[in-house]
Amino acid sequence: MTAVQQRPDQVGDDGEQGAPVIPERCASASLWGELRRQVPLRRLAPWLFSRAPVTVCYLAAVWVVGLAGGTIAHGPSRWLSGHAGVGLSSLGHGYWWTPLSAGLWASGLEDYLVVTALGLLILAPAEHRMGVTRTFTTLLASQVAGLLLAAALIKLAVLARESVLSTLAGDTVIGALPGLLGVGCALTCTLVPMWRRRLRLLLAAAITVSVVYIGHLEQVALALGAAVGLFATALTRDPAWPWAGPRGPRHQVRLLVGAFVAVPALGGILAALAGSAHGPMTLSSLLFAIQGSGPRDRAGLAVQAGPALLLLLCAYGLYRGRRLAWWLAVVINLTVLVISVWVAAAVESSASVRLASPGTWTRTLPAREATVLSVVTLGVLLVTYRRFDQTADSGAVRKLTATLTAALAASLCAFLLLGYLLRDSSGRRAEFGGSARDVTMRFLASMLFSDRSLPAGLVGRLLYGWVFLLLWVVVLGALTTFFVHTRTYRGPDAAGRARAILARGGSTLSYMSTWPGNDYWFSADGRAALAYRAVAGVAITVGEPFGEPAALDSAIAEFAVFCQHRGLQPCLYSVTARARDAALRLGWGSVQIAEDALIPLGSLQFGGKKWQVVRAALNKAAREGITAEWWTYPEMPPELRDQVHEISRKWMADKGLPEMNFMLGGLDELYDPNVRCLLAVGRDRRLHAVTSWLPVYDGGRTVGWTIDLMRRNAEGTVRGVMEFLIATAALAFQEEGARFVSLSGAPLAGLDRGGRDEQPRALARVLSVISTAMEPAYGFQSLRQFKDKFQPAYQPLYLTYPDPAALGPIAIAIGRVYLPHLMSGQGLRTLVRIRRPRTRRQRRRASLVGAGRGSASRRP
Repeated sequence: MTAVQQRPDQVGDDGEQGAPVIPERCASASLWGELRRQVPLRRLAPWLFSRAPVTVCYLAAVWVVGLAGGTIAHGPSRWLSGHAGVGLSSLGHGYWWTPLSAGLWASGLEDYLVVTALGLLILAPAEHRMGVTRTFTTLLASQVAGLLLAAALIKLAVLARESVLSTLAGDTVIGALPGLLGVGCALTCTLVPMWRRRLRLLLAAAITVSVVYIGHLEQVALALGAAVGLFATALTRDPAWPWAGPRGPRHQVRLLVGAFVAVPALGGILAALAGSAHGPMTLSSLLFAIQGSGPRDRAGLAVQAGPALLLLLCAYGLYRGRRLAWWLAVVINLTVLVISVWVAAAVESSASVRLASPGTWTRTLPAREATVLSVVTLGVLLVTYRRFDQTADSGAVRKLTATLTAALAASLCAFLLLGYLLRDSSGRRAEFGGSARDVTMRFLASMLFSDRSLPAGLVGRLLYGWVFLLLWVVVLGALTTFFVHTRTYRGPDAAGRARAILARGGSTLSYMSTWPGNDYWFSADGRAALAYRAVAGVAITVGEPFGEPAALDSAIAEFAVFCQHRGLQPCLYSVTARARDAALRLGWGSVQIAEDALIPLGSLQFGGKKWQVVRAALNKAAREGITAEWWTYPEMPPELRDQVHEISRKWMADKGLPEMNFMLGGLDELYDPNVRCLLAVGRDRRLHAVTSWLPVYDGGRTVGWTIDLMRRNAEGTVRGVMEFLIATAALAFQEEGARFVSLSGAPLAGLDRGGRDEQPRALARVLSVISTAMEPAYGFQSLRQFKDKFQPAYQPLYLTYPDPAALGPIAIAIGRVYLPHLMSGQGLRTLVRIRRPRTRRQRRRASLVGAGRGSASRRP
């Protein structure tokens, strides 16, 4: 493109720019300070009492009774437990009040805190959603029925001489957990289907783990109490309440299977923390337990947690649909099954086996029941095999294989070498191959490892713990990276195909989809496409679908199915109201994150008082001899290109952060021949400022332009040069027949101008707090004030999401795509800048230049 010089004539009255409006309130407070002002802590207790008065009174009664009886620290005495708790002995003595009195006590400080937390998390919302009468009727029914049914079940087990439940005949239950969990199960019936499934899954998993692994009478009672609460609510539910829907899609099956696989690991950890667990599945938890045999073995506790963490990691991989996680889960459960069968075969003459750990405690455990969970888990995995079809690319597989091989070889060599060097300190004859057998036993079951073969002293603990600790850290870290990694499906012509579809139509931000680093999704009919980046399990789109406008709704639905199949959380980022409405029809949520500033060009004239600042900038540029020159970056003269690089370098050095990417263009994006650059050049060919413009297509033709890069020379530049460039570009595009110019998005600004009432009030308040706290570093409000000079029509931009619980991972993923190489020192400098108050002169300068030293499309 040839250079076209434009020297503006005197437009209107000559004058200086008007002084900007400076906000009186300094937006320099920290995020914590803003939160404390928004939500005063002194109002928390009155607010809670006004929303859930009966819950507060009940919890207060529990604590008052506990203080009066002196049971807060160490729990009730044996006499009090026998007269206030529920058990076969107390009911046999005719203590009929115990099912009610048990709910006013707890067995210690930890249980008092648990009851209080569950009361606030379950009873308070239930009181608000179900009403006081229904909530506490359910509480009493679940508490009384759960305790009585548990006692009756134990009595039947004693009469039938059942080997597991009959051992609980002497236990006594005290506490309100059966009633609380009953209310929790009843509360699920009032929730929308998504949260109903999640809460029921959480409660079911917690109850199942506690019953089959801890196996006390209290766990049996709380399971029955939860069942009573759910059953009673099902019989008396209001027909207007939301109820269960049909069978869930693929990602829900993956979630259920992952939760099922995680049960043994969670059960093993819970059984180890309980210390006196004797549930029917405790034997299978020995591989995943965390036990110690004294001070010398403390270094190995983290190593013993490795198998449990590995199984939990497999559960996460199953949730993401990974085929490798499926194979690992099968291998682990087969190992547990083989060991359980071996133990059962070793005690053919008895129904139980007595295992002694390398410490001070023993367990008498049923051997046959321990195989049930492994068999059921393997069956579930085999039936759902086709649901886990996500594989990684060859590069990720090679990296994982090399990492695991190197870690295993290094740890094995270190273990064998240390075992040989410390052979004299062990309690047996040194055998070089003996340590290899120890390695195998350590991986299979740490409970079978004999401490008599370990050396004593510091170096012995190093041999026992730290070698394998480092191995587990590397293994778990490598597998986590592998499961989080998302395989890309980039065809050889994907970028060219996307550009062809983009020419049919798109938003003001759609041209950013052509930038390097994006993956592409295409609709089945080829009428629409989306550019996205997969980070940490989240697929963040570059704007909304582009292509034929009629295919927008179906494209969003198809993209959601595509993400679910690949274990990704879809997130439509910086989309217009039309795409947001299409997402809302799918049941998604949305939040306004920015505003797009559009300047209509049909009858644009810089006349009148409201354009005084812009006219002053044009006139001053003319007096100073500054001209506007159009170039494409590849054809730009070397002397101008070098100055662009120098301005960008100084801007980066002053900013102290790495240059953002994703939807913020830099110098690399200027090499596109369709991107036009407008430069402010002085008489001496000195560059004062540079802007870049991206085309907006509709029906195969260019209908508008979006500003992207805005860099201003900070040394001796005339004030108002950025306004001069934008005004000159608008007039040039108007002559070419363009319909509008977009000044791009102003992030976290204008949230009170329409969209605040359409999103959750709590989320709107959080966004307002974040915007105020980050204003000193990023100048969101200053950027909007700069764009207000051009009298734009603001169009809200939204972030849409199918799952509100994923907002946290979505926020992390957005930060990573914008700053993938952020160093810790740079992050600390940003925090310091956020907390440091700006002077009045700094705020005035920021409002004058606006985005003149950065990118116009500075999105959050």
